[in-house]
Amino acid sequence: MQQTATGSTEHWLDGRKRNLALVIYLVCVAVVIAFALSNTHMLGSAGGIADEVRAQDERHLVRNEFDRQVEILADDQSRVSHWDEAVRALVARIDWTFVQDEIANWHWEDFGIQATVMVGPDDAPRLLVFEDDIRSEAEAKAYVDLASDLVQQAREAYASAREREGAGFRVTRHPVRSRDPLYVSDVREMDGEVNMIVAQVIVPDDDARLPDGPPNVLLTFKPLLPSTMSEIGRKLGLRDFAIHPANAVPPDSDVLPLGRGAPRFVATWVRSHPSTVIWREALPLLVGVLVLAAIALGFVALRFVRSLRRLQKSEERNRFLANHDALTGLPNRVQFEQEMERVLQRSEQDRCAVLCIDLDRFKQVNDTWGHPIGDLVIRTVAARILEAVGDRGMSARVGGDEFIVLLRDGLDRASVLALCDAIVAGICSQIVFEGGSTSVGASIGVAWWPDDALTAKSVIRSADEALYRAKQDGRGRTFLAAGSAHPPEPPLPDRGANPSPAI
Repeated sequence: MQQTATGSTEHWLDGRKRNLALVIYLVCVAVVIAFALSNTHMLGSAGGIADEVRAQDERHLVRNEFDRQVEILADDQSRVSHWDEAVRALVARIDWTFVQDEIANWHWEDFGIQATVMVGPDDAPRLLVFEDDIRSEAEAKAYVDLASDLVQQAREAYASAREREGAGFRVTRHPVRSRDPLYVSDVREMDGEVNMIVAQVIVPDDDARLPDGPPNVLLTFKPLLPSTMSEIGRKLGLRDFAIHPANAVPPDSDVLPLGRGAPRFVATWVRSHPSTVIWREALPLLVGVLVLAAIALGFVALRFVRSLRRLQKSEERNRFLANHDALTGLPNRVQFEQEMERVLQRSEQDRCAVLCIDLDRFKQVNDTWGHPIGDLVIRTVAARILEAVGDRGMSARVGGDEFIVLLRDGLDRASVLALCDAIVAGICSQIVFEGGSTSVGASIGVAWWPDDALTAKSVIRSADEALYRAKQDGRGRTFLAAGSAHPPEPPLPDRGANPSPAI
């Protein structure tokens, strides 16, 4: 009695130790996971903030740079559009020598202004300088059409800023550097190139005056060439800096809309990710700590994981064996009867059939070839029954050479008999193995629910009694619980007693 109590105490202590070890293991794992998650979250948050701050800085840099480029273009243009000499040479009558010397000779070469257009009070072009060549007014129409709204806005800006002085008007503030500049700008496409466009009324800078009425407007077009964009990107430290249509942005690119209103073009560049630097610097240290913790826990974890896996596999195997036949993998009698009860109790269908199958001459095969070949025959027969029944019902093995089928579909007499014939024919087919071949036969008893019985057990019993009648009447046949035997096809040669060698 004392020994029993001691054994129980030791078992209880062993259990407590195992539970305590598991608790310690779980706590250690939880600490390591919490440490990893907290540090990962912290690094991720820091990286996300760094990425967002960097993205905002980049967009701010790009916006400032484009504003600066537009202001440079406006300032370059104002060398003509904000000048008394230009007022005298262009407003009333055009001085073509002035145009050649002051526009054609240096707008393109010095400032990269590809096209300069002057729009008269009647909105018609009065001159066009393309690069360093003076062109006809007719060629300027496309430029004026493209920027007609800018021309109108420039005139409105002038109208709000002009002041009467003497017989004319002047603008006292600087047209570019003042808080409310006179020029208007946009980014638009001309002849397949994206251009910065600046429009400004030609105004005097000193003593000249403009007459009343619609003023002349100077338009300048400066293309944003790939070389220009590359230079801007290099200066700002941005990779793949370029201009794209707003609907064709490259993947993983940051964007900045350009121009007025709904943007037709955007500046794009590859996003910078400071978070990668943060991760690159911090990750080795974090990984090192986690590795040390993992190594410390690995020995404990491995032991418990292996034990749990063995237990899990054992439980799964036991659960499978509780409801399945170990040799064939088919459901066993317990699972079959449970399924039968479920079908009848839930009234899933109004009719079903049970087929009890018993092998003929199986003992002869066992005696002749031994149990290994007998097991092979059982497995082969099980596979043939399963194939014949298919999804029409459930096949199970309930004994040594006994099988049973719960049939849910094709329940009319002709269909059931046809299935029984197919099962018998399949079972009777030759079974070839290394060193020989053999065959067995089969008899089948059939009963219907609720035609022949009202409970699951009574239906199975009726089918079993029909099987007994079938074997009594000569084997190799099907006998119906509610009728006479179904005569078999001509018997196959009995290879159970005289097995032939495999070919």
